[in-house]
Amino acid sequence: MSRENPGKARPANGTPARIAYLLASLAILAILVGLFRPGELHAINQKEELELGRAVHLQIAKDDALFSDPYVNQYFQKVAGRLVRAAPKQSFPFHFYLVKSNTLNAFAVPGGYIYFHTETINSLENEGQMAAILAHEIAHITSRHFSRRAEKSSAMTMASLAGIVAGALLASSGGHNSAALGQAVMLGATGATIQSMLANSRADESEADRKGRDYMLKAGYHPKDMYGAFRIMNEKSFSLSSKIPSYLSTHPGISSRLASTFADQENAPKSPPDPAFLAVRDRVLALTAAPERAINTFQARLKENPADASALHGLGLVATRSNRFQQAEKYFRDALAASPGNGEYLSDLGALYFQLRKPEQALTEYQAALKSGDGTPQTCLGLARTSEILGKTAEAASYYDRAVSAAGENFPPALEAAGTFFMKRGENAKGHFILGNYFIQMGKIKEAVFHYEAALKTPSPYTAQINQIMRDLEPFTDKKKS
Repeated sequence: MSRENPGKARPANGTPARIAYLLASLAILAILVGLFRPGELHAINQKEELELGRAVHLQIAKDDALFSDPYVNQYFQKVAGRLVRAAPKQSFPFHFYLVKSNTLNAFAVPGGYIYFHTETINSLENEGQMAAILAHEIAHITSRHFSRRAEKSSAMTMASLAGIVAGALLASSGGHNSAALGQAVMLGATGATIQSMLANSRADESEADRKGRDYMLKAGYHPKDMYGAFRIMNEKSFSLSSKIPSYLSTHPGISSRLASTFADQENAPKSPPDPAFLAVRDRVLALTAAPERAINTFQARLKENPADASALHGLGLVATRSNRFQQAEKYFRDALAASPGNGEYLSDLGALYFQLRKPEQALTEYQAALKSGDGTPQTCLGLARTSEILGKTAEAASYYDRAVSAAGENFPPALEAAGTFFMKRGENAKGHFILGNYFIQMGKIKEAVFHYEAALKTPSPYTAQINQIMRDLEPFTDKKKS
């Protein structure tokens, strides 16, 4: 699978249950081996929260569950960053990720890790609603619900914990039950009975609602969008599943919260159209939903407006996923005719030509995208790879540097390609360092350590940074300091 190609997103079927089981199992194992005294639980400190959060994230990344499209992530990170600035300062950074999933959910993990399902984006109406759910999850982190739950569970025995472990194992064969248990464990809701877990969880949900609403307001969003978001989650969760809806299982009591915390917003006027969010939603739908569903959605819109650029572009993405390249090219061209100079559309057309092994045409489209102001890692990586193929080594090196800089934590293909390029060019320390970062993003610690150690064999500007990374990785490797 070519992760940098927007047309090659992996179908999400089956992912939610497996992710939830992995989350539950990993969190429980971490609890068993290091966070609790024999016989009873104790309050975990921030260092332990950070280690647990990173361990959970590494497992999610290793399972290839993250959605790394640069255009969607750029928008998503911008909204998340706006909310973080409105929340109380924490002594650790927040990390936000999109998870490839066909269920409605979002969840927070100790240590500042927050995950948002792609189907949730497909189901919302505007940016404010997405911000509302993110603000709610941020509030779970700032409230330290995991640690607080552990403090309240001081009488919890290992026998009771073992029962929850058994429940997680049994839930591995189911879908939404495993998601519910995984979230309950990660938030520390380890009461002796399911009833006590739900009671504690509802209290935390109410606190997260209140604080999240405050963060929204400070960030410039309207509280009516929090009402709208939870109304949609409440309604659509049931329509998407005949079993226990994922979001309702992991965030219980929505109906009562709508009637209390958000009652004042029920009759508030709807937000105006949100073109930026709707374009992002179209992209997520095209790249993650069942092709038939996406095609029907876009075709219906084109009947009303044949010049709907986003619908045309969405059909191009779906056609690329289905290897209907000639049709994809036509849709991309039609989208550009309706929205001339659109950098995202130009870059996707470049990606199509690169996939068709037409580097000259790909380079032309990528250059046009960059000229339009599109400096996303997809465009920079496309320019780097096409320049490399065409023998323009110096230009390729420059673009690879730009791609790595722009990639951040959410576009591993840029790191993999850049690291390989610099290794071939003889810049071993740089290449190994970048490849080490790539494997970290993929959750592969052993491979990352191999490259970091190889990079350290040669003095370089990366030495101090690598040494710090290696120290941070010690809890997840066998090479702990004595």
